[in-house]
Amino acid sequence: MKKLPIRRQNACGENVRLARKNYGKRHRVRMTQADLAAKLQLKGLENFERVTVCRIEKGTRQVSDIELKYLAVALEVSAEYLLYGEEGKLPTFETIESIVAETE
Repeated sequence: MKKLPIRRQNACGENVRLARKNYGKRHRVRMTQADLAAKLQLKGLENFERVTVCRIEKGTRQVSDIELKYLAVALEVSAEYLLYGEEGKLPTFETIESIVAETE
């Protein structure tokens, strides 16, 4: 049976994963998905579990604007970085178009 491609449901998943990995490099302490989920739970997102972080990183779970804000605070990066990957660099039309095309 042919496996169907996964439809991305967020634009920040890959950058969440990278920010989590880089957090460990900055602080010399590895941050696992479970660690990130626990940190978010302490900040008030009570239903955040490790599997939730996994699904966000894979792109199979949507992320609300409030969750994006909490993720940015927990990972010590900006929400802009989580969305676009580079600080201060606004997305081009082609970038937005490729994100939209992935979901169609």
